[in-house]
Order: sequence, then structure tokens, then C-alpha cells
Amino acid sequence: MGARREGTETKARLRTEARDLYLDGGFAGFSLREVARRAGVSAAAVYRHFDSKEALMRDVCAAGFHIFSSYLLRALAARTPRERMAACAEQYLRFAVENPRDYRFIFMGAAEDFATLAPADTTESASTFHFLVDRVRECMQSRVLAKADPYTVAATIWAHVHGLVSLRLSGHFAGYGSDEEFARFYRAATAQLLSGLAE
Repeated sequence: MGARREGTETKARLRTEARDLYLDGGFAGFSLREVARRAGVSAAAVYRHFDSKEALMRDVCAAGFHIFSSYLLRALAARTPRERMAACAEQYLRFAVENPRDYRFIFMGAAEDFATLAPADTTESASTFHFLVDRVRECMQSRVLAKADPYTVAATIWAHVHGLVSLRLSGHFAGYGSDEEFARFYRAATAQLLSGLAE
């Protein structure tokens, strides 16, 4: 049991160091040897968990989406379709604020790295978008949003919240002050978008 726990902790440490190494210098300068050095383990220890740097990167991405998914699911506690949609946007922001490096890794990496970063099992990453599509569908069914293609509307909402969040994380919205001040702006801007998409 002790060896299994130690292995789990080592794997988690390797994920963290791999994520941070990528964010510090991109994929071009990424190496398993440097990940091992940062994690304080031997290169052989890395290969006990991952057979290549691509496998490690995909695992980091999958772990990030798993955390992201856990935030989105909290939105289901809201009572109405409109409240669940608002809660979905709120949880998107909360995930980014509370896990900025995971957010940067899964949503703000270089476009040419996307194929490498995408998890081998895309079920969870795809399910986060489908979660938003489901919120859009139920809003349309309850006449909160105008009838349209739910995938297109979901993509529009995602582009909106991602744009706001990524601008904030990259420092372009520093003028909005504290995280709470930015959150108020974010909520108002998102409510305005949803009003524009209403019937």
C-alpha cells in the first residue's frame, strides 16, 4: 500500500513539474530529464510512469480537464436552466482563478502543441464542451435562449468567457483591479451576452 501511495504521489509531482516546465518554456525545450530533475527523482523513475514526454503531457492535460470538469458539475446544483447557465459561467471563472496554471496549460498553450497536449482519451475534454451544450439546450427548451443550433451558441458562449478569462490571466485586464472586481465585470458581461441570445 505504501509503495502504491508513493507511486501516486510521484506521478502527481511529475504532472505538476511537467505542466510548469511547459508553461515556462514551451514544448520545444521540454525534456523528461528536466522534469525528473525538478521533481527530485531519477529519469528512470519517470519512465516507470510514462513511456514518453508526449504520454506525460497528455496525462497532464487529462488531469487538468478532470479538475475543470469537477468545477462545471457544481453548476448542476442551481435550480433553473438560467441559473445553471450562469453557474456554469461562474464555475468557469472560478476554475481559472483558483487553478490558473492548469487553465493556461489546457486552454492557452501554443496552437501547434495542441495535438501533442490533447489527452489520448478525449472523453473528458469533450464532455466539458458537451456540458455547456446541454446547458444551452435546456435554456432553449425553457425559452430562456432563442432557438438556434446549440453547438454554435455554446461555442459563442465559450469564446466569450474564455476571451475574458484569458485576457485577465495574461494581464490585459489588470485595470479591473482585484479578482472580485473583475468577477463583477465578468458576470455583468456574461449576463449581457445571454440577454442578447434570449428570445
